[in-house]
Amino acid sequence: MTLKQKLAALAAEATNLRTKATDSPEEFTEQDSNRATELATEYNRVKGLIDQQDAATKALSGMVNTPSDDEHEQPEDHGTTKGGSVGERFVKSSAYRDFRKAHPTGVGRETPISIKAQNVGPSRLEKADTPLNTDATGNARPVRTNEVDDLVYRPEAAFLNLITHGTTELPWFQYRQVISKTNNAKIVPEAKSNSGSTSLKPVSKLTTKTADAKAHTYADGMEVTNQELSDDGIIQTLIDSTLTSNLELAVENTVLNGAGNEDEPAGLFNLSGTLQQDFNTDVPTTLRKAITKLRNNSASIQAVLLHPEDDETWDLLKDSNDRYLGGGPFATAPPTAWGNQRLTSQALEPGTAVIGQFSTAQLLMLEALTILAFNQHKDYAQRNLTYVRAELRATQLFREPAKLCIVDLNNGGTSSGGDDSTS
Repeated sequence: MTLKQKLAALAAEATNLRTKATDSPEEFTEQDSNRATELATEYNRVKGLIDQQDAATKALSGMVNTPSDDEHEQPEDHGTTKGGSVGERFVKSSAYRDFRKAHPTGVGRETPISIKAQNVGPSRLEKADTPLNTDATGNARPVRTNEVDDLVYRPEAAFLNLITHGTTELPWFQYRQVISKTNNAKIVPEAKSNSGSTSLKPVSKLTTKTADAKAHTYADGMEVTNQELSDDGIIQTLIDSTLTSNLELAVENTVLNGAGNEDEPAGLFNLSGTLQQDFNTDVPTTLRKAITKLRNNSASIQAVLLHPEDDETWDLLKDSNDRYLGGGPFATAPPTAWGNQRLTSQALEPGTAVIGQFSTAQLLMLEALTILAFNQHKDYAQRNLTYVRAELRATQLFREPAKLCIVDLNNGGTSSGGDDSTS
C-alpha cells in the first residue's frame, strides 16, 4: 500500500468515526475516542511524509529525467465523470477509485466503508448544466438525429424525456403559473396626429396565479456484498438496472400523481387549470377532440401518454373486415395516435390518458443524483454487507397547466383533473 492509499484509508476510517459520533453518540465508545486521536496523529504523520516526497520530487525534477509518481496516477475527479451511465460514472468517480486503492485485494470483515460519489448523471435525473430543449413537436426525446431517423435502433422514448429539466439553488420558491392568455397582437398604423388611440401599441393579457415549489428528496437503496462492491462491472450493473430505474419511476409517479401536500408536490392529476376531455363516441374520437382543445389553446402536442392496457387496446383496434388498423403486429414505425407519438406509463390509471405539451412541466435539481455506500448499519460489517443508496433533491412545477389535457377513455366518466375550459 502506497502512502497515498494509506492516507485515503485513514481518511475513510475517520469519516466513519465522525459519522458515528454525530448520528449515534450513544454508541460512540471510549475506544472510538482513543482511535480518533490515533487516526489524527497517524494522518498528520503520513501527510507529512507525502509532502516531503512531493517537495523532494519537485526539487530533483530538473536533475533527473524520470516521470514523477503523480504522472503514473489517474487524474483526480472531484466532480462527475463525463459520459456513460450512472453506474459507470460511479465506478469512475474519485470516491470509488480511492476506495479501490485503499482495498486493492478486497474488503475484509468489519472494515468500515464510506463512499460518496456526487453528481453522477447522466440520466433523466441528473443535474443538467442547462435545461433540455424539449420544444420540438412530436419528439419524445430531444436528441439530434443528424437528419436520419433510425427506425430500427430508435432512441428510448420515455415520459421523463418530455418534461423540461434544469437546476435551482432554492429549496422553496414561488412562481407565476399561467392560467390563460389573450392575444391582442395586431398591425399598428403610423400615427397621423398626436391624439387618438388608433396608433397605440396593443397589450396582450396574461392571467397568472402564484404557486409554490418545494424541493423534495427522492431515495432508494439496496444491500450488496463486499465482493459485489469491489467489482466495477457488478456494482455498475446493479446501480444502472435497479437504483436508477427505481428513482425514475418514483419521479415519474410524483410528476403525475403527487398529492400536493407537505410531503410531496402536486402532480398533474392534482393540478388545477388543466384541460379535460370527456369520453366521446370511442377512444380515437375522444383523443381527437382533446387534440382540438389543445390546438385552440396554442399547445404544441408532444405525445399521448397511455396506460399499457389502453395502449394495447389501441393497437388491437380493427376495421369491419377484422383487419388491424394501422401497422398491426408487423409495424416498424413508432406507435402513434393521430400522428402523435404514443408513450406508456404504469403511473396512469387504466382508462385515463394525458396529451399535450409536457415540456410545461419542469423538474429542477437542487441536489444532483448522489450514490453513497456504507456499512454502518445493523450488523452489515460483520456480515460483509454494504448499503448502497441513491438520492437526489428536486423541485417540480407546471408553468402552463392549460397546455395539458386529461382524457377519459372510458364511457363512464372516470377521469379527474382541471377545468373543461379552452381559454
